[in-house]
Amino acid sequence: MKYVSMLLHIYQPPTQDISLVEKIDTECYTPLAGLLAGSGARVALNINYSLTEQLKSLGSESLDHLANAANLEFTDSGAYHPIFPLISEDDVRRQLSINNDGNRLVFGKRYNPTGVFPPEMAYSPQLPSIFGSMGYTWTVTDDIPFAWTGRNVPFNTIPEVDGVSVLLRSNFWSNRISFHGVDGSGMAREIIAGMNSWTGEEDAYILIAMDGETYGHHRPGTIETFLAPFLDAFSNRQDAVMVTPGDLLEIFPSVRSEVPSGSWSTTPGDLDAGKPWPLWDDPDNCIHIRMRQLLRDVSAVARVCSSDKVASLANKMLYSCPFWWASQGRYNAVQVRRGLLIILETAQAIYAETGDRSMMDRIMKYACSIPVITGEDASNA
Repeated sequence: MKYVSMLLHIYQPPTQDISLVEKIDTECYTPLAGLLAGSGARVALNINYSLTEQLKSLGSESLDHLANAANLEFTDSGAYHPIFPLISEDDVRRQLSINNDGNRLVFGKRYNPTGVFPPEMAYSPQLPSIFGSMGYTWTVTDDIPFAWTGRNVPFNTIPEVDGVSVLLRSNFWSNRISFHGVDGSGMAREIIAGMNSWTGEEDAYILIAMDGETYGHHRPGTIETFLAPFLDAFSNRQDAVMVTPGDLLEIFPSVRSEVPSGSWSTTPGDLDAGKPWPLWDDPDNCIHIRMRQLLRDVSAVARVCSSDKVASLANKMLYSCPFWWASQGRYNAVQVRRGLLIILETAQAIYAETGDRSMMDRIMKYACSIPVITGEDASNA
């Protein structure tokens, strides 16, 4: 039997324009959630609480659809989409707890995740022990870093690190669907044919994962023209079935293995250069370096404050998007400045609580040295 697992990730940053969230909800979230609830397909979904609370404020029907999707497997994640390997262990735990508590209030008992989707699938070998200590049994990252080490990507076993299963996303099939998928039924047949060629008659699995916004928003009409027929294609097959990531742990054995750092955007060239997360932590990118230091400085002060406002802002300011928009080939000054502004808003809330003028002056002086503020050309940051 061939087992195909699909994981969809939906998210919007805490600084997003609510009008854009409403537009994406109409184009993607509500019809996508309706399909998942109505089809009965066994699919996994990661929805960061950052998006959940925005959809709740809009009164979106998508939340009710997701709460009633009987075969849907939810995953946990960082509430405000931070890059887990680049924040402290305490912050990883805090982000997971906020995400779990917040989503459980919205989705009720249906929200009972056993796995973690690290934002951007950014993984480091230190994460599984953290996840395991919080009761999670699996996580996921991309298969490119694993293959980069010279090993064959497993198809009938699951790597295990510190007692936590680490499922490997098929970079090839996931990106083929995301960027080239037109015929859902045909793609399902192509995947099964590819698995048969790769694994012969052995039982085997693949995990495909992508942004849920691919369907309906980035690629208009594809909920109806691709995703619905893709899911339906597995309903009557005798040789293949769609399962959730959690199901895979019941079917295939986990085997201790080393899984290297990386993300679902990391390339072999990045790994050759020693940059496992270059879109968020590039040592050659001056904005990354300075913003990361600014975050560390403000975080250190915020965590000794007592106000709920400081805590809320400090959690949100860790979101990954400003770093992505500051990376080479993606530079967007507006999006980077949004990230800086929420850091400065956090510092201002700290000042309101503590009256520490020297802290505020220090933070402002450092922030004003970042090229996106000074006006220095950073188009090739």
